[in-house]
Amino acid sequence: MADPPTYAFERRRYWLGDHEAPGRPTGAGIEGSRHPLLSAVVPVAGDAYVLSGQLSARSAPWLGDHAVEGGVLLPGAAFAELALEGGAHAGCGRLDELVIEAPLLLPENGSVTIQVTVDPPDDERRRAVAIHSRTSDGWRRHASGALTAGAPAGAPYPWASVWPPSDAEPVEVEGGYERLAERGYEYGPAFQGLRAVWRRGEELFAEVALPEEVDPAGYGIHPALLDAALHPLVLTGGDDDLRLPFAFGGVLLHASGAPELRVRLTTTGEDTLVEAADPAGAPVLSIDALRVRAAAPRQAALAGTAAHGVDWVEAPAAAAGAAEPVVISCVSDQPDMPARVRELTGRVLDAIAAQPDDLTPSDATVVFATRAGDPAGAAVWGLVRSAQSEQPGRFVLAEVEDGHTDWSLVTATGEPQVRVVHGKPLIPRLTRREVAAEPLPEVSGTVLVTGGTGGLGALVARRLVTGHGVRDLLLVSRRGPAAPGAAELVAELEGLGARVVVAACDVSDREALAALLERVPLAGVVHTAGVLDDALVEGLSAERMDAVLAPKADAAWYLHELTAERPLSLFVLFSSLAGVLGNAGQGNYAAANAFLDALAAHRRQSGLAGVSVAWGLWDTESGMTGGLSQADVARLGRAGVAPLSVEQGLELFDAAVSGSDPLVVAARWDMAGLRARAEAGDLPVMLRGLVRTPRRAAGTGAGAGPGALAGRLATLPRQDALRLLVDTVRAQVAAVLAHGSPDSVQLDRPFNQLGFDSLTAVELRNRLNADTGLRLPPTLVFDHPTVNALAAYLAEVLAPAPPSAEDTLRKALEQIDDLLLNANGEGDVVRARLVPILQGALTKLGAAPADAGGVMDKIDSASDEEIFALIDNEL
Repeated sequence: MADPPTYAFERRRYWLGDHEAPGRPTGAGIEGSRHPLLSAVVPVAGDAYVLSGQLSARSAPWLGDHAVEGGVLLPGAAFAELALEGGAHAGCGRLDELVIEAPLLLPENGSVTIQVTVDPPDDERRRAVAIHSRTSDGWRRHASGALTAGAPAGAPYPWASVWPPSDAEPVEVEGGYERLAERGYEYGPAFQGLRAVWRRGEELFAEVALPEEVDPAGYGIHPALLDAALHPLVLTGGDDDLRLPFAFGGVLLHASGAPELRVRLTTTGEDTLVEAADPAGAPVLSIDALRVRAAAPRQAALAGTAAHGVDWVEAPAAAAGAAEPVVISCVSDQPDMPARVRELTGRVLDAIAAQPDDLTPSDATVVFATRAGDPAGAAVWGLVRSAQSEQPGRFVLAEVEDGHTDWSLVTATGEPQVRVVHGKPLIPRLTRREVAAEPLPEVSGTVLVTGGTGGLGALVARRLVTGHGVRDLLLVSRRGPAAPGAAELVAELEGLGARVVVAACDVSDREALAALLERVPLAGVVHTAGVLDDALVEGLSAERMDAVLAPKADAAWYLHELTAERPLSLFVLFSSLAGVLGNAGQGNYAAANAFLDALAAHRRQSGLAGVSVAWGLWDTESGMTGGLSQADVARLGRAGVAPLSVEQGLELFDAAVSGSDPLVVAARWDMAGLRARAEAGDLPVMLRGLVRTPRRAAGTGAGAGPGALAGRLATLPRQDALRLLVDTVRAQVAAVLAHGSPDSVQLDRPFNQLGFDSLTAVELRNRLNADTGLRLPPTLVFDHPTVNALAAYLAEVLAPAPPSAEDTLRKALEQIDDLLLNANGEGDVVRARLVPILQGALTKLGAAPADAGGVMDKIDSASDEEIFALIDNEL
């Protein structure tokens, strides 16, 4: 966090403000919107419209009062109101139809960006309308329908002229909202607008009003008022199902801004006719056909949560003239899998340690070659992916067939990760998977959860019981019943109807694990156990590798071996995004998790149950994510990773175990972070399918890419060049540390006091690599520990100072001395070579070549002794 203001009138804002209305941009074809939920209207060529805005409890506090099943839900009435507003801009007064396809859950904090799109008219003058929200994975459609021209308001409604209607019997509404809350309708004051209800045969009549604090100005019909007009349908319904509007037909708005309504509801079959009037009986709104249905909105809103998988796509056309790389074979026939993993990852660490720190971009690329289908080779991929994050451009991963020798086929792709299949290079990309969360059939038998007494293991244990019908659980951890919270977790699970056994076992000990499983009627395995021991790749030792591989990779392999003959319903491995992307500073952890991903695929190929879930960041303080600082979370945000809520994570767990892919990447993406990385040119290749690569600006050419800074420095005086480098380093330091402004970065304060650690040091080094086109050493920040010191070092590398007069003279004299000592009587030859040396020295010392003419004339007729005298006198 940035330091607070240093004096009272520094005009920088640090604290969150109160309610702030969204900005309403105008100009450049954008019109400001009059609607309180929208900020802009863009008329699109071809007679279409896009209306956009942001929904939040800060900009529209009444939204927070529409809670259903514990979540804040955008009411169906709001979808209708937004569609009518879109129609008003397009000259369409009638919402012919609108179907709510997916609920829109609003976050407790922050906002949701929405768009209302109105298409050009078709041959029948109907316009398609749709409402989308922007999610971390793109746009999601929530409602769609059609608009047509409206009809003018008719005469006052006869039934509203006498109030309450004659022959109508009052319906008790006292305590109605309390009864609705028991069914899941947790409405706050803004949505408790129902004042009275009467019944006459099949007709319902109601009186509804907005509370004084809710302003209807700017709305066609305020969603809270329209929603209250529909409450008699659920309040007088004959069942306890949660029912919400999902289809509107023939909606006409006759008057806007009404604060209260008289309402008539007539139900025929599944459809309800709705008529609403003001207190004078004049029409305000009519709906020809409203349909409600039973719903579980929180589950529906989360269903179809986007997960991702890894697809291998054909590499682009190869570049010509690729240099021959150094190839490190990472293949072993060691039969013991854990030992094979140690052998191959050790081979990688040795090869990386052997690389000099002062590599230049022209040095040979190092290719680590593995073979397909080897989980130990997958561990190599995880480890090297981290090395690639820490030292971009130095290493390439290749999975090749036996006997492959054409390594230029790999390096010519320009990609850091390549799979060669039948002579064709393929490259990996994350691609979206649309998955539905369908619970598993009930599991008959015991499910083992490693790491099951806390963190994600405890969350999954609850989910297995409440969502998948599991009745017998074996929760294993190193401390077993003595683990913090274990007793409380057991009591909770037993209260849900489960039988729970908690055992202490080191799952990386094969014999201990075998003894534990010997008498258990095992039906499933969920392996969540793991530890962290972060370090840069060059700082990893065999001991640090083993500390992380044992509880994660070794344990997974032993679980696989010991259960291979059992008919398991599920075998779920909790992996990490680190293995897929290769997080800097987590080479050992990335290796262990990439092994898990390959093990799940190996099991699927053998006809066994198996899925590896590569998790991103969870928004929970338990487990391994509990040690993340705000700086860590900010760093992940810059990397493009956003936290998953617990509910989102568990929905993705459901999707993974019921899906068909052996690897599911379960993460939320910070699209702004991904786009920023794409613009900076450091987006990991695996993520290039998630965002568009920005276009290069015309005229920038190579000067806009890596190394452009050197070209700028070459045109500047030395002091200006140094100032540019100070500004560049300072800006990158501010970005890495998430400072609000580069001005807050002190130029002579050591980096470790500014908050740098090994991971942020690597990030700064990589950013400067991209700026300079250099391969700067990993120890850069520690060797040059302040902004000024680092800028001075870069100046010496990129814009070295011209030699001094003394250096120029000394070099010239050394050359002359060598010539005279080796003359052997060849005076003419010496003079011919001596003249350009002296001319060059004089020029560098500030004398024009013409000024040296007299000196040159004397040299032509001088003896050797006279030449030395001339040098002494003239230079």
